[in-house]
Amino acid sequence: MGRHTPASSGREVLRVAIGFRRPIRPGGQHQTRLGCGLGAALGVLLVAVGTRVSGESPLTGRVTDHLAVQQQRTEIPAAYAPIDYGFFAQLPTPEIRTVSDLAAVEEVEHNAVALTGYIVRVIPVPIHLAGRRATDWEFYLHLRVGPARRCEYQDDARNLVAVVTPPFQPPQTGWDLEALYDLCREQARVRLSGWLLYDYLSRTRVGRSRASAWSIHPVTQIEVWDARDRSWNLLR
Repeated sequence: MGRHTPASSGREVLRVAIGFRRPIRPGGQHQTRLGCGLGAALGVLLVAVGTRVSGESPLTGRVTDHLAVQQQRTEIPAAYAPIDYGFFAQLPTPEIRTVSDLAAVEEVEHNAVALTGYIVRVIPVPIHLAGRRATDWEFYLHLRVGPARRCEYQDDARNLVAVVTPPFQPPQTGWDLEALYDLCREQARVRLSGWLLYDYLSRTRVGRSRASAWSIHPVTQIEVWDARDRSWNLLR
């Protein structure tokens, strides 16, 4: 990998570190191309956040507004980068103190990823969307690299998080609470794909109820492994 300087904010490093694959068809081959790998990914935000631009002022409500916008994305990614549990869990989790910090985080969030594992916990979280009186729900899916004995209800620091938001629930898909709980109860092997999101508000829960402040949010594609046919099937 070529050299990079503080002026680059580490953004070009990210583009090399995470390779892309086209969304595969059910039954297709899953190609893994992670480029420079974990070392570059761990360095990208540390380089960006460690590089201060003279005269920059701390952020206020802009970070919160940014998080809300990213959580409500509805665009379907054209491609996903397959990543593994260890890569995901060790992504940098910096403070966001300046506009440059936020820009570096946003650059990472422009990437869509695919993560394979087992849903070990499903948490419905009520949300209130502007202009609507009814309560909507987000479904927080906690994943681990291996299956659990049963669907769990307690916190576990090993869990990674993926979130199914209202735009990707019925009637657009069949991903209602019952269907997601079924995947957890059956301990089905799944591949969850969607946009990367840095939920900086969850940093205090890292090491207690989750392994990283990064999540897949929103989930835009769910696939279930068919052991008999040895293929991935879309959950519609």
